[in-house]
Amino acid sequence: MEPAERRIDLTEEHTHMATRAGVALLAFAVLALPSRPAWAQGAGGIAGVVRDSSGGVLPGVTVEASSSALIERVRAVATDAEGQYKIIDLRPGTYVVTFTLSGFRTFKREGVELSAGFTATVNVDLPVGTLEETVTVSGQSPIVDTQNVVQQKVITQQILQSVPSSRSNYAALTPGASRSTDVGGSNGSDSGATFTIHGSRGGDVRRLIDGMRWNSMEAANAGTGFYFDPTAAEEIAIQLGGNSAEFELGGVQVNLVPKSGSNRFNGYGFAGYTNNSLNSTSIPDALKARNLPSVGAVDYVYDYSGSLGGPILKDKLWFFSAQRWWGNSTFVPGLYYNKNTAAWIYQPDLSRPAVNDNTNRHHNARFSWQLSPRHKLNLSWDTEQNCVCHGALTALASPEGTYKWDFGPPNYILQATWSHPRTNRLLFEAGATTLIFQYVGKPTEPLPEGADRQISVVEATTGFRYRSNGGFYNFGTYGNKVTDQSNQRFAVSYVTGTHNFKTGVQVMEGWRHHEQRPPGSMEYVFRNGSPLSITQYATPNLETERLKANLGVFAIDQWTIKRLTLNLGLRFDYLNAYAGATDLPAGPFVPARKFDAIPCLPCWTDINPRIGAAYDLFGNGRTAIKGNIGRYVAGQAVDIASALHPVNSSVYQVTRNWNDVNGNYVPDCDLTSPLENRECGPISDLNFGRNNPRATQYSPDVLTGWGHRGYNWQGNISFQHELRPGIGLNVAYFRTWYGNFTVTTNTALTPSDFSQFCVTAPLDPRLPGGGGYPVCGNYDVNPAKFGQAQTVVQLASQYGDQSEVYNGLDVTVNARLKALFVTGGLNTGRTETNNCGVVINNPQVTALQSGATYSGPRSEAFCDNVLPWAGQTQVKFAAIYNLPWDLQTSATVQSYPGTSVAAGGVGSTFVYSNSQILPSLGRNLSSCGAAATCTGTSTVQFLAANQRFENRYAQFDLRFARTVRIARTRVQGIVDLFNAFNARPVLSLNTRYSGTTGGSWLSPTTTLVGRLIKFSAQLNF
Repeated sequence: MEPAERRIDLTEEHTHMATRAGVALLAFAVLALPSRPAWAQGAGGIAGVVRDSSGGVLPGVTVEASSSALIERVRAVATDAEGQYKIIDLRPGTYVVTFTLSGFRTFKREGVELSAGFTATVNVDLPVGTLEETVTVSGQSPIVDTQNVVQQKVITQQILQSVPSSRSNYAALTPGASRSTDVGGSNGSDSGATFTIHGSRGGDVRRLIDGMRWNSMEAANAGTGFYFDPTAAEEIAIQLGGNSAEFELGGVQVNLVPKSGSNRFNGYGFAGYTNNSLNSTSIPDALKARNLPSVGAVDYVYDYSGSLGGPILKDKLWFFSAQRWWGNSTFVPGLYYNKNTAAWIYQPDLSRPAVNDNTNRHHNARFSWQLSPRHKLNLSWDTEQNCVCHGALTALASPEGTYKWDFGPPNYILQATWSHPRTNRLLFEAGATTLIFQYVGKPTEPLPEGADRQISVVEATTGFRYRSNGGFYNFGTYGNKVTDQSNQRFAVSYVTGTHNFKTGVQVMEGWRHHEQRPPGSMEYVFRNGSPLSITQYATPNLETERLKANLGVFAIDQWTIKRLTLNLGLRFDYLNAYAGATDLPAGPFVPARKFDAIPCLPCWTDINPRIGAAYDLFGNGRTAIKGNIGRYVAGQAVDIASALHPVNSSVYQVTRNWNDVNGNYVPDCDLTSPLENRECGPISDLNFGRNNPRATQYSPDVLTGWGHRGYNWQGNISFQHELRPGIGLNVAYFRTWYGNFTVTTNTALTPSDFSQFCVTAPLDPRLPGGGGYPVCGNYDVNPAKFGQAQTVVQLASQYGDQSEVYNGLDVTVNARLKALFVTGGLNTGRTETNNCGVVINNPQVTALQSGATYSGPRSEAFCDNVLPWAGQTQVKFAAIYNLPWDLQTSATVQSYPGTSVAAGGVGSTFVYSNSQILPSLGRNLSSCGAAATCTGTSTVQFLAANQRFENRYAQFDLRFARTVRIARTRVQGIVDLFNAFNARPVLSLNTRYSGTTGGSWLSPTTTLVGRLIKFSAQLNF
């Protein structure tokens, strides 16, 4: 007679089935990390087929998924006519899946682990018997998703708590992610939390909480500044490619799946600290030989956090709350505080090295409420107040010459989400998220003359700024800034075993308010300490923009046909932003001004298909071949509305010469007069404060229409295989290509208004062929047309073809064994950007898609630029190993290609004099005018970007930990060794060639922070 319950452990059975081929593949892939695909935004799922012992499908089988992660405990569905079932919207956790049908034994599958966006395949053959007889199967959880096609990286709390990192540096753990230069939090705790990958762009990156955006309106709605506490996340699900129709953009989507409490109380605490005495600051001899005078070093890094969650009412109402305090400070090489910030001449105080420092305070509360068996409500509140206390401080500014950003008081995110499984097949979801985000730009320290009066000074020979942070559109100008947004979603899912159909709508509204208050509404320019000129600003200055609607409507069907699952999606996108009306009172130099609102900046409409397929190769859920292709729009919010706001289209600043005859550093003249008087020359533009007729305009077909928005297509093909229980391999090919490029053109000129010239590259053995080669394709406007300008942003297709294409390969593995966890990966790629069809023979085209001025020669050697495979090949992995006596060691390694000899995408340059250009041009440079002696110059790029690279380097981080257990409480002491082997790669270098020997060309300017030891402790109960 059969026992009432029979238990089967699949782990040992599958282990014996491992083949020699699988072992060989593991040896090859031990450096890699697999990406788990995702379909839902923050939840997982379980799917499969139920058959009888003869192989026939069984409809009507009740399938229940139970877990302590569910506040409702159990979610149930039934198999359809094909014997298929799908359970969706399951929180990350470990599940027991139970199958029941009259006339068959009850079947239980234990230990099914789900992460966000992962669908576990659980196929079952039900044995004949009675419901009272139970077969229980345990073993390793499925690790191959045979239904979803989205490429995804999941970072669990185990990884966050066990590997040496700054706790938010997800880029360091993701093969292919853009380079991370953080060493133990030296760049700030949020460094590496967002990144680009597979040819994507920073403007397409989005941060999500429970699947909803919380980026600010800045930077095409990719703005950061509000930093989420990873302590409050159950896990971080990062989508790396193939995003479904639920997503507007194709860039990286970082989704923080929040903790929500449970039926028992759980707590966590963390404390970590390091300072300069634990940081190596030595300069290697090789860098000294390259004229590196000093290196950046850590001043201090601290990170303290804690959380508590549990039941208010068991199975009814849960709570979770997390708190975090962190900060960092790093020394700026070669820079010191000003001895007297009110003095007209900067004098460094060598006893006070300058620092870049940041602080952050974050508090979180979340409630999960099971209103009824079929209604669940989540409410969350995150608030923080932080400080960028010396923003973007470099060697080009004294500490008081930069800014302090105070974020708050305080900023917060409010979120509410609702789910309603109306039946076992019909699911309703809704949510609303609001970000209130404001900050104030202010002086970094008290100014003796006051923030409104202590005028900034810029030294003309070096660009060095001191006394205060003045100017307009200087990153961090004083004034109040507000950049709020609110977004909502609603979706309906209808799920059978064969189909998982979902349709929904998403909408976002946003507000931006940007004020600029330069002290004194002026800025002085000195040359070698003597007054040279004055810049006057049209103040008050305030612009407002509105994102009227960013609307997305989508439909997706996940259709399973035997072993093939199709992912079919279509998305409608509509974006409408405008510049708000502005009334400004009179200021020191301009009268009261009134600006009307301007609509449709822009108004875009797009249709974007997304198609994918996943095939369960052998039908056992352990091998899948996948592919997908999709069209995605480019990120945008109010950037164009800001660029075309009438305040910004006015003449908002002018310059005038200043001859300080009496040396009192006071302009002894009437600055309200536009004409020359006493010590001051005339202002540079008599339209000061009024509309600027030469302001940049946008072509109507750039701003409005169907399909006129920037876009990209993405495709990938992948092979995923379970080598043995707990070990999975992923090999994937990616391709990304862009369209609807724009260019900025001076429409006042035509190609015939320019003359071409060649120059000779410097003679230097470090250049190709020793240098001395001709560099042609340079242009100078003809003297009769000099100074004429009317810039218009147009579609690049009006001038020719332009392309940007990425091709790349990932090889990744994830190994979860008894005492060892290994995750890592190899990524390599090639990016080709070809602007030749646009810039060759079109010297009136001044800027490309990025908005940066095109500065290269208009020849194929410069306009067809390739970042080669070697320049993008990287290896990253992390390992955690549990030793006896509650000891644990872990490590991460990041291997990167060397830095390209380029600055902002521009290769090496040389300033050529008029006499060097004259033989080729046949005349003086037009900038010289009628001067008897021409002193004009032209800066020419003689070596394209990505032609020369620094050496490859690797950063190793190590951790040693010991755990002490007291009942349910675990206390762990931690020692982290960041950059353990003290690698000092060059991260940036001088690209300007000067003199006959190069001057400081290729001299390093920044390097990776040296070895850093950090002490921490964490507590779990």
